Parts: sequence; C-alpha cells; structure tokens
Amino acid sequence: MRAGTAWEQFHAGEEPRDVRGEVLTSWRRSRFSGVDPEYVEPPYIETDLDSHFVRVAVPILTGMAGLLAGGDTCLALSDARGSVVWRWVSEPALRAALDELRVDTGYCFDEELVGTNGLGTALETGDIAVIRGSEHFVHRFHDVTCVAAPVRHPVTQRTVGAVNVTCRAEHTNPLLSVVVLKLVEEIRGGLLAAASTRERRLLAGFLAEQRRSTGPVLTVGEDVFIANRAAADLGLDHRALWDELRTARITGENSVIALPADLSGRVRLLRDGPTTTGAVVTITGPVAQAPKRRPATSVDAASTWERLLAEATALVADGPLVVRGEPGTGKATLLATALAGRFGVEPVVMDAATCPVEGLPAWAARLSEHLGDTPVPLVLRHVELLSEEASRAVGAFLAEGGHGPLGVTLTVSDAGGTDDPARLLDRLGGAALTIPPLRRRSSDIVALAQRELRGHGPRLSFSLQAQAALRRYDWPGNARELSRVVRDAARSARGGVVGLEALPAEIRAASGRRVLSPLERAESSVIAAVLQECGGNKSAAAKELGISRTALYAKIRSYRL
Repeated sequence: MRAGTAWEQFHAGEEPRDVRGEVLTSWRRSRFSGVDPEYVEPPYIETDLDSHFVRVAVPILTGMAGLLAGGDTCLALSDARGSVVWRWVSEPALRAALDELRVDTGYCFDEELVGTNGLGTALETGDIAVIRGSEHFVHRFHDVTCVAAPVRHPVTQRTVGAVNVTCRAEHTNPLLSVVVLKLVEEIRGGLLAAASTRERRLLAGFLAEQRRSTGPVLTVGEDVFIANRAAADLGLDHRALWDELRTARITGENSVIALPADLSGRVRLLRDGPTTTGAVVTITGPVAQAPKRRPATSVDAASTWERLLAEATALVADGPLVVRGEPGTGKATLLATALAGRFGVEPVVMDAATCPVEGLPAWAARLSEHLGDTPVPLVLRHVELLSEEASRAVGAFLAEGGHGPLGVTLTVSDAGGTDDPARLLDRLGGAALTIPPLRRRSSDIVALAQRELRGHGPRLSFSLQAQAALRRYDWPGNARELSRVVRDAARSARGGVVGLEALPAEIRAASGRRVLSPLERAESSVIAAVLQECGGNKSAAAKELGISRTALYAKIRSYRL
C-alpha cells in the first residue's frame, strides 16, 4: 500500500496497516491536537536568532552547505520549540516552494501546531525523524521529505534545538539521515568546546563518579542537570533537587542526605573557591537509609492519613461526621477506624445505594433500628445517592436527636461533587472532613504502597524506578486502585524486589513524567477540565482560558495532557 493511500485511509477514519509505526503514532498525536490535515499555516513566533546555540551551530551548517551547493536541498536549524532560526537553500525553485510552505526563519513547526513533520516530530520524540512526502500529516507538505534530529547540549543534556534537511519527495535519499546525525554530533562537539570552565568541571565530576558507580548518578548545578539512564528514570526535578542541595548541611566529602522524592543520596560538592557550583549525587536508596534532614514543617510520608484519622476520631465524639472525597479514597475505612477507635466497637455499615431497591419505608426502618438508642456506631455510605425525599427523611430523623454514633460518606467528583452537597450536609448536621485524592498527596504514595506491599510479604519492597512511577501516576482510582496494583505487583516480585516491569502499562508509562508541584497540578487539572468542556478543541480552550493557542500547546506538552 502506498503511503498516500495510507494517509487517505487514516483521514477517512480507517486504520492503515502499511505505514511505519512511528508515523502512525505521530498522526494520532496530530489528530488529537486538532491539526487540520488539509491546510495549516505554521505560526510566526519571535525567537532569538543570535543565541549561543545559533552562533555555535551556524558555522558548522554553513560548512556542510558548501558541499550541498547546487542540489535541491535545504538545511535548517530550529530552537527547542521548533521555530526555525536559520535556513540555507541554493536552488531557486526549491527556495520558492519552501517560502510558500513557511520553512523560513521565525516560523514554528511544533508537531502539535503543524502535525507530523521532520522538525516537530524529532523534537516531540527526542529522536531522528524521517518524514517522507505523504507521511506528513498536512497535505500541503506532501511534496517534500524532511529529515531532522534533536540537538542535546553535551553538558546540560537539555534539548537546545534541531537540525533539519529538506528535499523534494522524489529525491529522498537514505544518506540524508547520515548527514543530519553527523551535523548533530559536530554541533554537540562545538557546544562542548564552547562550554564554560564551570560546566566542564561539572561534566568531569559526573563522568568520574559514573565510572565508579553502577547505580543512579547525576550532577546538578544552578542551570546544569546531567544524569545517567538509571537516574533519569527517577524523574527528579532539577529545581527541587538543587534547592535541597543548596540548603543541606553537608559536613563531609561524601555525606549521605535525604533528597526529594523520598530518596537518599551520597553527595560530593563541587566548589570554585568558597562558592558551591554544583554537586555530584549518587542515589543510594529510599530515604529510610539516610539520616533524616527535613524542615520542621515537614511531615512523614503517611502522615496525611494519620492526621485525618486523628481528626476524625476526635470529631465523631461530638456528633455525626461527614467524610467527603472522590471514589476510592478510603472514606468508609477512615470512618470505621475512627468510630471503632473512639467507641471500642466495630460499626455497622449501611449503604444508601440499597434504598431504591428496598423501598424508602423499609430502608428508613432499618436505618432507625441501627441508629436507635444504641452504643453501636453506624457508617452510612453513598449518601449522595439518596433521593430528595429520602434525604429529607434522614435529616428529619437526625434532627430529633437521641441516636447513636454516626459517620456518613459523601462521594464527590473531581469536577465538584454531588448536585447539591451543601443541602445534604445541612440536613445531616455535624462536622465535615475531606480526604484529598492520591494525586494531591504525591509524598504519601510510596509510603502507602510500601505499607500495603508489606502486607503481602514483610520483606518485599519496590525498586527505585517503580517508586518513581508510582509517584508520577495520577491514581484516578485512588487508594482502591493502589491496593489492587500493589496486590497484583506483589505476585511478580523477584528476590523480594518489585520492579518497574511488575507494574501495569499505564503506570510504567508515567515513569518518564516529572512530579508536578501543587500549583502545577492545579493548573493541569483546570486545563484538562476546560479541554474536556470544549470537546478537545484547542482554540476554544485557549480562548476560554485567556491564553494564546501556542501557550496552551506548551502547557499540554509540559503536563502531558
């Protein structure tokens, strides 16, 4: 099957078979981003045409241009966003065609804006991208082939831009990939040669430690973050790690300290006279293996639950307690534990979901029996499912007083809760407590998972890579999902260690994400909600959020929405 036919089938809603997997995946991303396959105008974005990266790369590209003169080939350089910062083309007809396609300085070829293309797809995947003719997502680019590869700074390991070669589709040549990769390596060499003395020292410190260690090793400075694969898989946040190292009390040459993400590491500071310029860190294991050095305001990993339990235990003594939270957060468990702890007897559990089945008179009679003048506590679950009539009856009964200890669960959604939770709370009276979802308690997740895992075997533990993936996953099913995942993973433990491979695919996929700050999580949730309200329409969502479409795409990519 020709690629052109595959393109037509894809846009007709069929699933093409004879198209490269990486191209099909990019097409799906492009369709999800709302790119118009018939026509897209790459946006013009102001960019720095005289950055350090450009000054290093252009002389190297110019040297190659001299060898390509006379052919119908275009060389281009982009920044990390995919905006073209330099272009060379000698053949007039090709230059005119590329001008029409906006393959020129200032125009942005971000895949989320322009669809599958050499520059954008290479930057999206972090690998070389060969996009031939009709493999482009947008029809207007079908006459050209683009080969591009990202350029990573040899010291910081950050993507600083990309190199692209474009030719007419009928002149596609496999040697173009060789040319692009050679240019990338030469540019990386130029960047290393131009690196400051400080950056070279940081790189040298990293390389020296990596030769001595088989585990996760990284070097961090104010604007430098270098990590081997094992350390990169942990997804440590550069800024959080540097802030921790700058304020840590490091007393020796190889001090072991607590690090972000509940890890510990052996740290060797790199200095320029009295100034600390960076640090080489070898991850040694979970934080329990290191002396704890945490601010007085910090709490232990599982303390959110224990704090809630202590608060609930105190509140149930004074009257009915309503515990709110998303599905699976452990509302009934919290209430049952608090009531049993306060009154010394296990509570009876009653589910409001059975009211429509039993009928209101029978269900209300059973509720009255359990809530009568008895010392046995009651947990009433799923009160949000009560009808207006049933909730009025419950409220009237409670208003009479004289009932035993009562705890009520109220399930709310991430979007805001039941139709009228405030009225329900007013009728039930008493106090209210909210259990935050797991995604807002990232510091709790590993400790909760480890505690759950020990229930399946006291010597079982999660590997560092598995811990990083658990911490990054959003946990839509909350504690209930965590229990299931841990139970299934425990069966795959090898030698007492549960590795990344034992976790479900959706959690393994989260291992490459960075941990978001609470503010970023809030922003991510708002953007996701607006996108859903707008049916995935990025333009409408950007207008609703009051930001540009380009800014929205950047946030979508950053938060991996």
